[in-house]
Amino acid sequence: MVGRVLAILLGVAGLLPQSAQTPKTASLLPSVSISLPPDMLSETVQISYFLIGPFGGHGGYATGRAGVHSYEIPALAEGKAAAEIRTIVYAPGCEIQTFVIPLASDSRVSQEFPCQPVETVKLSGHIVPDALVRGTNAELVVTYMAYWAHGFYGIADGFVTGFHLAAVSPDANGMFQVDLPYFSVDAEASSSEQRASLRLMLRDSKTGNHIAYNLEPEKQELRLQEHGLRIRSQYPDDLIFTSAEPFVKLTPIKGKVFRSDSGEAISNSYILLTSETDEARHFDTRTDEKGEYLFGGIPAGNYTVSIYAWFPKRSEVPCQNPLEQKTVDGGDITVEWQWKSQAFMEIVKLKGFSIEFDRENVKDFDLVGR
Repeated sequence: MVGRVLAILLGVAGLLPQSAQTPKTASLLPSVSISLPPDMLSETVQISYFLIGPFGGHGGYATGRAGVHSYEIPALAEGKAAAEIRTIVYAPGCEIQTFVIPLASDSRVSQEFPCQPVETVKLSGHIVPDALVRGTNAELVVTYMAYWAHGFYGIADGFVTGFHLAAVSPDANGMFQVDLPYFSVDAEASSSEQRASLRLMLRDSKTGNHIAYNLEPEKQELRLQEHGLRIRSQYPDDLIFTSAEPFVKLTPIKGKVFRSDSGEAISNSYILLTSETDEARHFDTRTDEKGEYLFGGIPAGNYTVSIYAWFPKRSEVPCQNPLEQKTVDGGDITVEWQWKSQAFMEIVKLKGFSIEFDRENVKDFDLVGR
């Protein structure tokens, strides 16, 4: 047993039910509607946007939904209406399109997204070493990295806008083949221009945890400075891809989140592991209906573990004295009302969470009312 800690809800809109993220008065607010072709699968559409107004700038992504004919984006931030919205829209089989739309304070604007068909290019390769995929649930994910989006949005830096293109499972020898959209404007860019690239990431298909964040092509002329694959009209057969990170052995971790006062399992709690030496390296998962969780593969090392859960009533929250509550290692515990989910939220951070390779890694977390 690692220690007595409390689970809590992660206060992030992306983890909440869709109904909890949409204000009841959304129909009265200024917005922009992106209309889709009638035969398009709406859940496959990806929309990145950037609002400009008296609040400065505010960016985000539209959450994918099935069975809709349009996506509505609220055109305000910090309670203030936007003066302009800039959007980048992608759907499988279509060219990436951009729109710059001026807005009035009470604007409700509609913008059509006509699909302009795009050609495809075959990418086949071999992941080395094949130990990265052998004995795992390895899935290769290809993402389009739009470095040009910073200029389009009028910002100097920040996260690179990315669009999911494809996912494929390599065989036991690390071989794979996938058809990708061919974006000619990026392929025709000069060799020195960092306009866009393809990022190849290897992850566990069951947990979503990454095994290798960047896979680089062995051929230097196909590699960009950011470790991505250059966009080309054709690629040599069976390219060799290697991890940009040192190869490390991974270990599974499993356990359970429960209340020690009643033994009740805490389902749908969120667990986040963050490396204490590299905060960019993190892994997350959720507990099932039995309160059990599984990380498919984590590099050995020391981590900070954060556990999140939520409760509809204050009296149901295990931690009854949040101002003075600490974990056994001095970690923080906070409890607050989370208006988006209409629930009480508790966050617990436990430091010094050690993961060792070639050892049984079973970590149970008990939730204790104080």
